[in-house]
Amino acid sequence: MRAAAWLSALWLAAGVAQAQIQARIARVEQGLLLPVVVQGQAAPAMTLQQRMAYWRVPGVSVALINHGAIEWTRAYGVTDAGGQQAVTPETLFQAGSVSKPVTAALVMRLAAAGKLNLDEDVNLRLRDWQVPAGAPAVTARTLLSHTAGMPEYGLTGYAAAASTPTLLQVLRGEAPATNPPVTRSSQHDYAYSSLGYAVLQQYLEDAMQRPFAALAQAEVLQPLGMQASLFAPSPPAPHAALAAAGHDLDGAVLAGRWRRHPELAPTGLWSTATDLARFALAVQDAAAGQNRQWLAPSAGQAMLTPVSNEYGLGFELDHAGKAAAFHHSGSTIGYKALLFAYTQTGQGAVILTNGDGAWPLIEELMRSIAAEYGWEDYRPIVRTAAPARTDLFDQFTGQFKVANTTLRISRVGEKLMVAGPPLGPAALELIAAGPFDYFVREKDATLHFDANQGQPVQTLLLHDGRPRPGQRLP
Repeated sequence: MRAAAWLSALWLAAGVAQAQIQARIARVEQGLLLPVVVQGQAAPAMTLQQRMAYWRVPGVSVALINHGAIEWTRAYGVTDAGGQQAVTPETLFQAGSVSKPVTAALVMRLAAAGKLNLDEDVNLRLRDWQVPAGAPAVTARTLLSHTAGMPEYGLTGYAAAASTPTLLQVLRGEAPATNPPVTRSSQHDYAYSSLGYAVLQQYLEDAMQRPFAALAQAEVLQPLGMQASLFAPSPPAPHAALAAAGHDLDGAVLAGRWRRHPELAPTGLWSTATDLARFALAVQDAAAGQNRQWLAPSAGQAMLTPVSNEYGLGFELDHAGKAAAFHHSGSTIGYKALLFAYTQTGQGAVILTNGDGAWPLIEELMRSIAAEYGWEDYRPIVRTAAPARTDLFDQFTGQFKVANTTLRISRVGEKLMVAGPPLGPAALELIAAGPFDYFVREKDATLHFDANQGQPVQTLLLHDGRPRPGQRLP
């Protein structure tokens, strides 16, 4: 009887714990938060499904890390807009630059085994292409930390109907590659460079005399149980059948379903949220000295030590809260991704999406997760509203040229609205912070109108990370 009672109590406790997790998931799904809240006002209630529709993102996959384990995974929506195939936790997504920390772990594994020297001149082992001559030497360490003076050129991939270049053609800037040749700058301060990771890929292949994808499989993916993941320009069969299609800003499926990326080290990983959560846990454990068989503590800690501009060896390390964190975002045409984890608390999350406009959605979902799990990061900004001077609204309305886009200011009754690509797909309400100063809830952005002696204003200043002046259009 005692054994039976103990077993019954165990099952009851497990059931209670599972019910608590389900309740947490429901609150996360129903509690998405905008980046800005108005002091004294309740945040608008937003569900994940509503925001997926708003941002035109067909599919989302989430893995939540808590207490040093994957607490739950969920998948939402469909792989292809207008289709019936549901996204599942096994669905593959293009991870974009989340590839970089996985590449960094590969390099650190090889270096710890004595097969590479992080500080040797990569030209010593490059065979068919060389980094242009200069000083100081370009090394694996400087390439990993974006301090090698490599070009800041974005890699946009290649459409299915276009020819895909080889990696050497990318490095040389030869057709069909669309990027310029890889050169080097005399400045070796931090400069984020995906092409620098392409150089690293060639270095690894030449030094180890093995394809990059095979190296990553043997040293990272297989040891960590990332069985669904692979590095490839395009997933081959049968993986392609499990992959979510990429979608443009309007939510339409990309031609050929996705773009091809021959630059595997910076942007060629196809993965699931679950697999990337396993990777985050392995990095946490390695840095804590709890996964020595995969990565030495010194190597794990080096990855999470800032080199320049709060970037380590493969990871972004800036954070808002007191607890140290490591993370990396991923952005390719048609997909947006985020891996975020705390170094010591055993917490984190991975979010993968198949929509080009999904980054605001990812941040809204992360704010919901942070609120539910008590994280200090991803907290909304609190701003104070002032009484609106509706008598000035007509001076503000019109179209304004801001950089390479147009902002449209309009009046709808007693509300002032703004629309334009920098601020999202729909018109947003401008909240008054003063007679000529406004902000929006949907983005960390402010708008200042320059007074014009009671006449229609001719100039304004949009600040959304950087100041951008605007001029009224005729």
